[in-house]
Amino acid sequence: MLIRFYDVTKVYPSGATGLFSVNTFIGKGEFVFLVGPSGAGKTTFLKLLTREILPTRGQVLLNGRNITRIRPTEVPYLRRTVRMIFQDFKLLPNKTVYDNVAFALMVTEKPRRQIGALVNEALKLVGIESKAEMYPDELSGGEQQRVSIARAIVGDPTVLLADEPTGNLDMETSWDIMEVLLRINKRGTTVIMSTHNATIVDVLKQRVIELDNGRIVRDDEKGVYEGEAEYNAVLPG
Repeated sequence: MLIRFYDVTKVYPSGATGLFSVNTFIGKGEFVFLVGPSGAGKTTFLKLLTREILPTRGQVLLNGRNITRIRPTEVPYLRRTVRMIFQDFKLLPNKTVYDNVAFALMVTEKPRRQIGALVNEALKLVGIESKAEMYPDELSGGEQQRVSIARAIVGDPTVLLADEPTGNLDMETSWDIMEVLLRINKRGTTVIMSTHNATIVDVLKQRVIELDNGRIVRDDEKGVYEGEAEYNAVLPG
């Protein structure tokens, strides 16, 4: 067991409940879709894993360690293990593709002599090595998301979190991004992805955890987007 939520509740200062009495576990190497309506608790779930927020009650365990109790000085080390990619990419506009990815290693004080090989490996894995010297505004949305993924995986994290990573992309580009995420997952990285894209969820039939009003209402090993609905689409190409 890699990740465990034990009776986790998160109530925000506004009084809104992000999660309520959530109990679940995710094993090493799993690919998990988080689904549910807006405000269901998906982003709260992900932010608890990066310790961007803390639970009001309960424990969030990573490799058996309660990450809600680690010291603030240990949080940067946690975030080398648990990385996040975002819907809006969050790239540094004044840095090249190469430098955006390298920056993720520089802030962890990785020896400079190791950075070049690691960055090139990450760019190759996401299929964007030919764009290394370009800037974000010279790239398409799909290419920018590939850079965002490369930046997240460059340190070989144990867990990759993806918060609506295809939300701003067309369907064809979304499939390209999903192929990259599946490739990363096959290398052993646990991937947890929140999404509203029913087609992707229904076709891939990975584990699906559905949240509603902060509660887990469904957890299916090979699930679809909504309940027992059937979807007969096939992968493009």
